[in-house]
Amino acid sequence: MKKTKQLVVISLVFVLMFVMSACAGSNSANNETNKAAATNGSNSAIKETDKPSEEPIEVKYDLGGREIVFSAWWDGTPNPETPEGQKALAVQAEVEKKYNVKIKYIALDLFQTAEKLSSTVMAGEPFADVVLVAHIYPETLVKGGYITALDDYMNVKEDTKLSDLIIKSGSYGTGKTYGFLSGVALYDQTGLFYNKRIFQDAGMPTPTELQEQGKWDWNAFVDAAQKLTISKNGNGTIDQWGLTGSPAELSKHLIHSNDGVIFDEASGRVTLDSPNALEALEMMNKLYNEYKVVKRDEGNDWEDPARFFREGKVAMYPGGLWEIPNRFQNQMVDEYAFVPFPKGPKANDYIMGLTQMHINMIPRGVKDPEIVYKIWEDMQDFENIDKNNRTAAESMFSDEASVENALNTFNITKFSRYGAYSIDSLFGDLFKDISNSKATPAAGVARILPQMQANVDKVLKGE
Repeated sequence: MKKTKQLVVISLVFVLMFVMSACAGSNSANNETNKAAATNGSNSAIKETDKPSEEPIEVKYDLGGREIVFSAWWDGTPNPETPEGQKALAVQAEVEKKYNVKIKYIALDLFQTAEKLSSTVMAGEPFADVVLVAHIYPETLVKGGYITALDDYMNVKEDTKLSDLIIKSGSYGTGKTYGFLSGVALYDQTGLFYNKRIFQDAGMPTPTELQEQGKWDWNAFVDAAQKLTISKNGNGTIDQWGLTGSPAELSKHLIHSNDGVIFDEASGRVTLDSPNALEALEMMNKLYNEYKVVKRDEGNDWEDPARFFREGKVAMYPGGLWEIPNRFQNQMVDEYAFVPFPKGPKANDYIMGLTQMHINMIPRGVKDPEIVYKIWEDMQDFENIDKNNRTAAESMFSDEASVENALNTFNITKFSRYGAYSIDSLFGDLFKDISNSKATPAAGVARILPQMQANVDKVLKGE
C-alpha cells in the first residue's frame, strides 16, 4: 500500500506538469475567468443578442456573477508573472465576461477529495463545481450516485469537444459520460525504454529497428534480454542485465501487450485467469526464473529498477513517460530511447494498457451543469493539444522515432483501470510470489481471484 501511495503522489506531480504544459488552455485557461464583471443573475441563464438575421445568433450566458469553483490537489490559479499565466488569465477574463461568472480555484488534499465531494453532495451543497478526481475514486463516486452524467443534459458526442477516447474513458462502463478531460495526459503513457549504448556495443539491432522491421515481439524481446545479460569482465558474475523492473510492472506490461487486462471495465470482472493474462504471467515467470535476465531489486522495487537503468546496468526498462523529467533527463549515464512494449502472441498490434486516469467531474447537485461544463470547455486549449504533446515529447527524447512512439501511445491505448477496487496489493503480492518461484501463475491466480472479485463487487454495488 505504501508503494501505491508513492505511485499516486508521483503520478500526480506529473499530471500537474502536463497540465501546466498545456496551461495556455487547460488549467491555466481556467483562471482567465477571474477578472470578469458579475451582474445580477436570473433564473434564465441563456440569452440571445440582437443581430442581423443573416448572421449566426450569438448565444450568451448570464449566471448572475456566480462563483464557479474548480478543485484540484494544487492551486490552479495562473501565475501572472509568467507568459503562460498571462495568457491563461486573458482567456479567463473572456470566459468570465461571456458567462458573467467569477472563477475561483481551491486546493484540497488528494485523499480528502472523495469524502469532501460525497459529504457535500449529500448535504445539498457541493463544495466545487468541477472537481479533479484522482484515479482511485471515480468508480466509487459514480456508483455512489455522487456525480452528474453529462448525457443527462447534452448530447456528449455532438455538443462537446471531447474525443471518443475521453468519452469512453469517462463512462467507466456505464454508457454515460461522468468524467472529462481535454485529452489523455502524455505523462501517463507507458512503454519500454532501452539503453542505446548497450545495444550498440553488442552490435545488435535496437528495439526501434526491430519495430521498423515488424519484428518487435516477445521472441525478439527475450532474445535481446538473453544476449545482453552477460559478465562483462568474464569472471562469471553477471554485471550487465537485459531487463529490470518490479514484478508488478513487468507483469502488467506483459498482460496488456498480450491483449489482456487485469480488470475488465465493461464486465466488471477480474480477468487474471484469462488465457491471455495467464500466458503473460508464464512469460514473467520465465524471465525471472528460467531465462534469468531480470536484475532484481535490492530491497526497493520502486526505486531500484529505475536506478539500475539510469546507471547503465540494464538494457531495457518498462516504465512511464512521467519518469523522464524526474528520473532520467540529465541523470543518465547513456542515451535512452523509447518503443512500445513488444507485441505478445495473442495481440494483433502493439497495445498500451492505461491503468490510471485522473479526471474532472461535476458533483451531483451543481446548478446549470451543462453551462458549467461549457465554462470548463471554453478554458481548454483543444486546438493545440497535439502541438503541446509534440513539444513535450520532443523535450523528452533526442531521436524522432522515440518522439513518434511516445505520441503514438494515444493510438494504442487500452483502458485497464482498477485503482478504485483495492485489488492492487493482492495481485502485487502474487506477482512477487511468481517471480520468487513461490507460486505458479495458475495456482496463484486461482487462490486470490475470489477475494479480488469480492473487492470489486463491493464497489460496483455502491457499498
